[in-house]
Amino acid sequence: MFILDDINRSLIDLLQTDGRMSYKDLGERIGLTAPAVAERVRKLEEAGVIAGFRAVIDYEAIGFPILSIIRLKAPGRSENIDDAVAAIPNVIEANRVTGSDSHVLRARLRHASDLEVLLSDVWEQGDTITNIVTSSPVPRRPMNLVATNAGREI
Repeated sequence: MFILDDINRSLIDLLQTDGRMSYKDLGERIGLTAPAVAERVRKLEEAGVIAGFRAVIDYEAIGFPILSIIRLKAPGRSENIDDAVAAIPNVIEANRVTGSDSHVLRARLRHASDLEVLLSDVWEQGDTITNIVTSSPVPRRPMNLVATNAGREI
């Protein structure tokens, strides 16, 4: 585990909120120079704490307004299931889970009728229970590392 100091926690919180923030702006917010921020970011990347930067897409804006959550109870070896699920382009996340289900999938769809097509691919892997998300009172968000004291040595 990489031990985070208060500055690194603040830096990560800011980058999770705006990954395009300049080193200068980050430095002004946390009290460091731009070169000092750049060095910290480089070290966090090398340590694997920062795994990458990406754009956060509003799927509704590009025509995929329906979010479905699919619980899969699959018999057999997970590796084959993992590959099959990864090959379905509408699946935006898949997790192996404990309990009676083996996987929980999140998929984006254009129309409710697209769900049947997606499920026909998933049904080859096992039984499903599917939910359509009606709203997200807490949408996917970054964890506030400062508030949780994440990365502190215990």
